[in-house]
Amino acid sequence: MKVASYQAPYLPFGSMDAVGLIAGQITACEAEGVEILCCPESVIGGLAHESDGQSPSDVALGVDNGELRDVVASLLRTSVLVIVGFTERDTGGALYSSAAVLADGQVAAIHRKVYPGYRTVIRAGEHLPVFRHGSTPFGIIICNDIWYVEPARLLAAGGAALLFVPTNGGHLRAPSAGFRARGDNLPIARAVENSTTVVVADVAGRQGERFSYGSSAIVDPDGIVLAKAASSTETLLVADVEPNRRIEADPRGWDGYTNPAVSQAFLRLSQYGRDGNDDRSQGLAPVD
Repeated sequence: MKVASYQAPYLPFGSMDAVGLIAGQITACEAEGVEILCCPESVIGGLAHESDGQSPSDVALGVDNGELRDVVASLLRTSVLVIVGFTERDTGGALYSSAAVLADGQVAAIHRKVYPGYRTVIRAGEHLPVFRHGSTPFGIIICNDIWYVEPARLLAAGGAALLFVPTNGGHLRAPSAGFRARGDNLPIARAVENSTTVVVADVAGRQGERFSYGSSAIVDPDGIVLAKAASSTETLLVADVEPNRRIEADPRGWDGYTNPAVSQAFLRLSQYGRDGNDDRSQGLAPVD
């Protein structure tokens, strides 16, 4: 099946211009037979730079009250399933960095970022559902979530063959070479670790002192980069990908239980962190 990643321009905070831009990308996807289009995190309204005094609540949209549907109405008249990032306000006023799944003429599902960071009013989502497009199971992990092992592994364990990663690198003032390398290599790592296709959609460009070089890419389960966006350029990436989980995926990485000493040490580490001062983490002897 064909999937696409839209590397969108880095728009000013508060802009809703992305809706029209995405509509144009949907037209291109229809012409190329694309079934699923992934768009960046917070591309609708923009990512708030809270340290600069911007507030996520200024661009937040409610789902139950129809605000989101009204904004994305022009994106619903297509057979292409669209994944698009926005800031969500729930009925109690809590804010989330979320991705809407637009399918069959409606807002079919909402997924919330599970690791929003430490210094933000954005709350963490608590669920990692596996969605379906026809017979193809897929999951969503949002931006910072790809830095963690757990979200991708849980979705893969749930059967996801594709992992879509709405991303927004626009918060960087001066992206280092190391940060850029991680942006390029983490999708490859998650693809290989989990025998899944990983589709990243980022923003690219400059707003004042902030810059996003764009990390959009499509990576297959072997870590082969099927498509990669050029830096700082608006791009639509399209690739043919495997629509289902491999029946005979490489078991390495999934068979840690075969050495209980290692698997139990890892379990304790994941429960109590890497702080050696926690008595519960003592006794994690290295395994030769």
